[in-house]
Amino acid sequence: IEKEKAGLTQTVRIRELYSDDTVVALNAALLERGVEIGQIISVLTVPGQAMGRPVPPQFRVLYRSN
Repeated sequence: IEKEKAGLTQTVRIRELYSDDTVVALNAALLERGVEIGQIISVLTVPGQAMGRPVPPQFRVLYRSN
């Protein structure tokens, strides 16, 4: 993602992480990666999958890297 401000171009890197669907697991994953609240763009729920290879529900977080 690129932004233009006053003729200067700044590149912002967007990263993502997945965690178990509990607030405790989400906070632990954010802390482990050093992500602060101001860097978070969105927190999305990812539904689990019961058919085939079972996958539990998760949180997907998009955030700006430092």
